[in-house]
Amino acid sequence: MNRSALVLVLLGALVPGVARANTTTREQQSVIARWTGENICKMGTERFYSLPEEDVRSMFERQTSMRYNDIPINPSESERNRITAQLTGYITAVCPAELENYRKR
Repeated sequence: MNRSALVLVLLGALVPGVARANTTTREQQSVIARWTGENICKMGTERFYSLPEEDVRSMFERQTSMRYNDIPINPSESERNRITAQLTGYITAVCPAELENYRKR
């Protein structure tokens, strides 16, 4: 998965092109959303999304119980909506100043 695909997945957008046939549980979706929100709040939106893919991979696997490849490239509508809602909620509650930067991404 390339870095731009990860950015789009984490923002909850569908990535056109090759789709991987994997789905995530609600618990995994929550992990993805919370991990992303925590790192956006810690680093800022721009810095987080400018990290090289290998740094993101390493951080994700070190900080969560999931593998980087568990992040769906082409999430279903419900996966995308759930991750986006949880991520937005986290940013709103913890670091509301980053919310506009996140939405513009």
